[in-house]
Amino acid sequence: MAQQETKSSKPDLKELAKILSDAYYAVLQHTTLALPKLEGLASVIALFSSWLRRLGSMDDPRLKLVMDTMLELLLSTDDRYLALQKDAWIGWVSLIGKSQDVALLEGMTKVLALYTLHHDEQRTSAIAEALDAGVAHALAQTNTLNDFEVESCQQLLHAHIQFSAKRADGPRAIMTAIEHVVDVRSQEKPQSRAEADLATLVHMANDVVKDQPETFLAMNFACLAVLAGVVRMLQFNQGKKTKKVLGLREDAERAFIAQLEMAVDKVSLPEHINDFAVNQESADTLETARSKSIDEPVHIQQWRPYTQPLFKDIGRISRAMAKIIEMLLLREQAAGVVQAVLDRLVGFSYNVFFDWDQYIMDTADKSMTQDETKNFKDIENAVWTVFKSMTFAFTVVLKAVAVDVPDGKGLIQVPNAAQDIISVYANFHFITEHLGEGAGREAYQDTLTNAVAYLLHDDNRCELNRLLALAFREYAPSKFVHNGKPSVELLSMVKQSRLTFFTDLIEQVMSHVDDQVLENDILPVIYPVLRWKRIENKDLYESAHTAVISAFIAEKPISRELAGVYARILIDNFPEPMNLDQFRFGFNTLIQALCGLDDALAWLTVNQLIEKIHSLKQEKEIVLRNEYTTALIDLLKPLSLGPFFPSILDEIQRLIVAQETAAMQKATMKILFETVSGSGISDMRRTEAVGWFLELKRKLKINDAKGIGNESELGICNHRRQVYIELCD
Repeated sequence: MAQQETKSSKPDLKELAKILSDAYYAVLQHTTLALPKLEGLASVIALFSSWLRRLGSMDDPRLKLVMDTMLELLLSTDDRYLALQKDAWIGWVSLIGKSQDVALLEGMTKVLALYTLHHDEQRTSAIAEALDAGVAHALAQTNTLNDFEVESCQQLLHAHIQFSAKRADGPRAIMTAIEHVVDVRSQEKPQSRAEADLATLVHMANDVVKDQPETFLAMNFACLAVLAGVVRMLQFNQGKKTKKVLGLREDAERAFIAQLEMAVDKVSLPEHINDFAVNQESADTLETARSKSIDEPVHIQQWRPYTQPLFKDIGRISRAMAKIIEMLLLREQAAGVVQAVLDRLVGFSYNVFFDWDQYIMDTADKSMTQDETKNFKDIENAVWTVFKSMTFAFTVVLKAVAVDVPDGKGLIQVPNAAQDIISVYANFHFITEHLGEGAGREAYQDTLTNAVAYLLHDDNRCELNRLLALAFREYAPSKFVHNGKPSVELLSMVKQSRLTFFTDLIEQVMSHVDDQVLENDILPVIYPVLRWKRIENKDLYESAHTAVISAFIAEKPISRELAGVYARILIDNFPEPMNLDQFRFGFNTLIQALCGLDDALAWLTVNQLIEKIHSLKQEKEIVLRNEYTTALIDLLKPLSLGPFFPSILDEIQRLIVAQETAAMQKATMKILFETVSGSGISDMRRTEAVGWFLELKRKLKINDAKGIGNESELGICNHRRQVYIELCD
């Protein structure tokens, strides 16, 4: 029984042979096959293709018949055979490198010429990827890439250029194909063979490109893509970079630059300007691409710019631009050209800034369904992907001017470069403030730092102040707001982000800011932000306070007038919107800066805090009064260097003695102990401060306890201990 089952499970070889024989006969008569029989033909072509890929010897007598059949099929323009031609092409290309390469390459050339002559978008798109891959494989594996048989390779490359020029994605495709060829040839063994093949390949590419007609703009760009593929892979290939290989790379680079110059010149010609402009998105086109036209899921799925080849090449393009700019500046050439590039970047950054701001405002209050909300979220995610890539691309170009050219010569040669860099990053601050740590962030910081450092030079002080004045005038208070609301509070979050960039910048350059610019342009803008009772933008709020503090530290003349006003703002802003830590830090920093400017002014400012404490007399204000007292204790450190130190000691003592409970006194004494025993009190005043503290502790009858100033914690030696006892007595 088992033997019968085994016998029945074996294939009937006679029946299989009959099926193959019938199929083979049918393919020989394929010109007479009716359309319904194409399914059988497809099986035969697939069988032939598989047989060719596995063929061990080219001496098989059946090979010529199969090749003729394949070529006849490939050269057919009948759409019925379109689905079969891909298998036929793969089988044909698989024979490359075995023998008969000349005939195989000639056949491939005929196929490409046919698709170029009878260009049809549907037919081409169906097989273009296979054709590109086949050319790449053929040029990488053929044994005819030598000085004696290179003509067939030249003809194939020429045909591929012609074919690529007819397609929108042709330049990218042919560049990828050439990259593969160079990569494979550069890793051949031995090294002498790799060098010989690379030399033949580079010279062949140069010769073929030179022979192409320059009538059509698309042809010029296809030729440029060929040379770009050679150059890029010679720069990044995994093979050995010998002296000869480096020489070939230089030859290829020179040829590429020459072709690039020709392409640029040709684009500028009147007869080609329309061909160039047709691919540029006009303002009218962008205006119509509003959210209403892309709020459907189908549009969102189609709008995936970051999946397009050009988007993926933004990094390469920006690095190429940066390298060209660097070389021009190192040779002290074409500074005007570099300035023109920066002007374009600045203009584009303003467009992005205003357009995104408009988009945010248009959609902020729009009522949307759940699906619409999801769609808009997808749109924003896609846009942010573009924004981040765009910012890094800009940084690569700007870094070439500000960092890559040593000793700041790039910024010197291009007079407005530093201002342009700051303007670009100000417009992009709504993007850069969300960037994470990494190489891109580091490059951004280096570029911005160098630009600011250049403007801090004495010779460039006028440019710095002009930049700041113009920037803050954009946010100047309006005299025509009907309800008197400060204009800065009417700004959108995107515009507030740009203002935050400049207030952050003020902190770094305050000592170089002209007094007139500070008083007339900067302070009127940030003054309303300082008085916010409800923080609209935390970063802007903190940056504005830091900018004012930096004015005191820089000892600006207006500090004398500003001290009382700013102290009142700090006092009024606690406990809302400031917390205790923010208030203590802000007021302490203010007094510390004023002590370096004028001790009397510092004490006058401290008196505002003391008056505030004395004004809090109600029982519900006890907690707030104690918090203000804590801030007053902090001021012992900055005032310890001046003549008003005894005055603040007396005031603090009166406040502690007047506290309602012993628990409050004990808690305040603990804070006071941390201040007196810590760093910050001047050495000249430390003995006085410790003696005063021990005397106050004795008056309050607070027993020695850890953390409240026992003698061991104060670190008192025997000699000093005796002095303190005498002082207390």
